[in-house]
Amino acid sequence: MMNKKKIIRIVVVVLVVLLVLAILYFAFYYPNKVFKDNEKKFIAAGERYYQINKNYLPNQEGRVLTVNLGTLIKEDYLDDIYIPYSKKVCDLNESTVKAIKKDGEFQYYTYLKCGNYESSTDHEGPVITLNGDSTIILNKGDGYKEPGVKSVVDDTDGNLNVDDVTIKGEVDTNTVGTYEITYSASDSLNNKSEVTRKVVVEESLSNVVREATSDTNGYYKGDALNNYVMFNNMTFRIVKINSNNTVTIASDEVLANVDYTNDGRFADSSLDSWLNDYFYNLLESKYKKLITSSKWCDDVLNADNYVATECSRSSAKRNVGILSIQDYNNTLADDISFLDFGGIVWYANLDSNNNPWTMTDLYDYPLKSEPMNQEYLFNVRPAVTLKKNTKVLSGDGSEADPYILVENDSARRNTLINERQIGEYINYSGYTWRIAGINDDTTEIIMTGVVTNDDVELQIGYNNSGAKVYNPNKKGNIGYQVINEMTKYVSTDLFTKTKVEVPIYNNKVTYKGKKGTKTYNNIVTIPSVFDIFTAKGDNSSDGGYWYIDSSKEDGVKTVMYPAGTVTYTTVTDDRTEGVKIKAYLKSDVFITDGDGSLEHPYTISD
Repeated sequence: MMNKKKIIRIVVVVLVVLLVLAILYFAFYYPNKVFKDNEKKFIAAGERYYQINKNYLPNQEGRVLTVNLGTLIKEDYLDDIYIPYSKKVCDLNESTVKAIKKDGEFQYYTYLKCGNYESSTDHEGPVITLNGDSTIILNKGDGYKEPGVKSVVDDTDGNLNVDDVTIKGEVDTNTVGTYEITYSASDSLNNKSEVTRKVVVEESLSNVVREATSDTNGYYKGDALNNYVMFNNMTFRIVKINSNNTVTIASDEVLANVDYTNDGRFADSSLDSWLNDYFYNLLESKYKKLITSSKWCDDVLNADNYVATECSRSSAKRNVGILSIQDYNNTLADDISFLDFGGIVWYANLDSNNNPWTMTDLYDYPLKSEPMNQEYLFNVRPAVTLKKNTKVLSGDGSEADPYILVENDSARRNTLINERQIGEYINYSGYTWRIAGINDDTTEIIMTGVVTNDDVELQIGYNNSGAKVYNPNKKGNIGYQVINEMTKYVSTDLFTKTKVEVPIYNNKVTYKGKKGTKTYNNIVTIPSVFDIFTAKGDNSSDGGYWYIDSSKEDGVKTVMYPAGTVTYTTVTDDRTEGVKIKAYLKSDVFITDGDGSLEHPYTISD
């Protein structure tokens, strides 16, 4: 006789087996049975539909007609069919009953999809394999020859005729853009497949420049009107195409005043440091990706060969450089060049005394080339070399419609201003400003002009102010006047107080010169001579303006003269000039209108 423990074990085993069987029944057998029953109801409803609507049946051999579950339910051929263990209706569109005429007889094929449950009937279209790549890239003007289809294979019908594939879409290789070619094919049950090939028509900048300069040795010449390009919200001019198909562009606006101070070469000069340590780091990453590091001509020219057009010496590779006198000479046509600009602009070359060359129209016209003291603060026009695969996205190269090389996200209303980009324009308090720096919490902006009252430029000076070093706390000092007088004409509602460093040089103000600093916490200040967008460009006012850079040496002041130059001559006590404000916007300032261009600057609020 079995003992009690053994009986209990047998009962437990029996119960476990029954439980497993119950689980298998309710988890697998029952829902599959429900699905199979629904499948039978579905096919019966479909056949009844075609029997009642005989005119819907295909009258041609091999032709397929389809009715879906949604139609059968809507027209009362069938009640709702649900996914097992669910209140969700089976797929109304993908679930179909197909009627096909074969050998004079009608045959029906049912595909029911209910969640993870589906009929075994073939419902997938054939696999289309294209000849060539799914994305084809063409240069503008190239011919396009349709590669066609390599194969069409169906899991039921096998290999299908590639000539039966329907091809739709057109490509205009004379217009930049992305075009789509669609290939579609169906199997014997009218299961359709579709694949798409993209054809991208691009315009290579190197091709544009090569075509435009084919008769001019690769350089744009004279008063060129078709070589404008927008680069990081700054207007540049295309200068030339190089032998390796890279393209050199140079700023159309002077951006700051910097000394050249060098040790006999452009590399490691003050100008090199400003261009590659400061300016380059201000650029958006998507523009940096277009730049290729290159050598910049900095050979020695003297009075007997400054009209040269060939370069014999170049610097080490740099991301940013400046043009050479040879570049300028190559752009001349009838003594005119699109690089002509008022003021004094540095070029990379040196003379035999290590004095760098400049181009100036302050003395006569045509422009005059001459070497200058390397410690002078003259205009800088950065130049960069763009990679050979740089594409033109839009534009015709005119000043009104410059070439666009990068897809820029346009700012929308309510976008925070500190999410925008260096170089964009802002209209605030009746003045036009430019974004010169973006930090986590603030946006640095600088006036394009100077402070005015009733359209008259306001001027201040150091007279009777004691020490001639910028000091916003000393009454009478221009720093004090900026804080206490100029703010009467400029709203500061959107500005935040910021620590302002006043550089105080031992003697001359130079980019790498020895200096100390004093720090103040102010609502507004004035820019450094080395700040971007502080040179006297086309958008500046007629008068001059002060810079913040100070010196311990008597008479040494940084001031922009009306002619567009920064002087080292003694600034007398009675000298007065205008005020270009530099300020920092609060972190919550947002855009209310505009697109950030000079023509439609952002308007802002908080």
